[in-house]
Amino acid sequence: MQTITPHIMTSWSEIEKLKEDWNPLLQQSDADNIFLTWQWIESWKKTCSPNTKPFFVVLKQAQQVVAIAPFYIQPYRLFKFFTYQVLRFAGDQGIGSEYSNFIVKQEQTIQLKALLWSTLLTSVQASQWDLIWYSNVASWTKGGETLLTSLQKTPQLNMKSRVVEFANTELKNVSEQVLPSLSKSLRTNIKQTQNYLSRQGDWQVSFCDDPSLLEKELNRLFELHNLRWQNAGLQGSFERRPEMAAFYQDFAVKALQQGWLRLAKLQCEGVTQAMQIGYVYQSQFFALQEGFNADFQNGIGQVLRYHVFQQCLKEQLSDYDFLGVYTNHKRRWLAQKREGQNLLIWPNKIKNVLFKLMTIWPTGKYFKPQKI
Repeated sequence: MQTITPHIMTSWSEIEKLKEDWNPLLQQSDADNIFLTWQWIESWKKTCSPNTKPFFVVLKQAQQVVAIAPFYIQPYRLFKFFTYQVLRFAGDQGIGSEYSNFIVKQEQTIQLKALLWSTLLTSVQASQWDLIWYSNVASWTKGGETLLTSLQKTPQLNMKSRVVEFANTELKNVSEQVLPSLSKSLRTNIKQTQNYLSRQGDWQVSFCDDPSLLEKELNRLFELHNLRWQNAGLQGSFERRPEMAAFYQDFAVKALQQGWLRLAKLQCEGVTQAMQIGYVYQSQFFALQEGFNADFQNGIGQVLRYHVFQQCLKEQLSDYDFLGVYTNHKRRWLAQKREGQNLLIWPNKIKNVLFKLMTIWPTGKYFKPQKI
């Protein structure tokens, strides 16, 4: 077997050279999903903090890229006194990435993933980081299984995990008409809302496929999303995180070009009252964000989702993936709970003793990320 050589890339100009190899490697891997595509990572890079420090581990064999682990370095403070350099997965903040994984050549999956972990432990690399916060692992998938197996084959790394919920509807369990598959109360809600819309005048559901209208349509989505949460006394995601809106504007253009984008809107008398954005990749629909005008009529979000489900069936997709968090609302749409994992990983360093003795997650009051 030809020698495999590791490379650590810490500049975006260097990472840009991976562009041609990235998606072909991803597409043959056991972790192929839209959140790992070059387009997704590139848009994250463009719209994330300009001070983000990339830390990509790349393996090459005969000058061919065979494995990629895309991290970045985020400083954290513990108890306001101790500073830690934490490796996080590219795209895991601000934009809604899910299903983190390494991208590797399939013929050597576990070996290459294990080598990516061990590369991080070489004396030069280990001095640059203290912990790894690895979120949203789809541990029910083959890719998730091999990621965890490869980690277990690296005994120099300690790990604690906790369950994180996801929700997914298998479309094979949904009838072609959709409504007969749903509960009586949800069917009634959808029918009554559609009757209300018909009394108001002309209404329709459509999908944006015009690049010249994309920016305007997305801005309306942001407006409706924020309005939905304002009515609940909260801030919407796009209001709290302007970088998310910037990411959506950038990535949606690329997704439309690739045929991935599904930006649906419900209009009544020419006014858009509900919107939903998702992406189709590998015969699955990924539902990302939505918004609706509850002051217009309750239930219009349900009507729009009903029509998006119909479109998914028309396209013969396999799944409607609600992504993170399993809720009663998603259950009503026949979603099943999936259990993934968040991982806190650390090497044996004196400053990491507390993590071995106590359960400390980097999401709470005492262990918080610092501005870069």
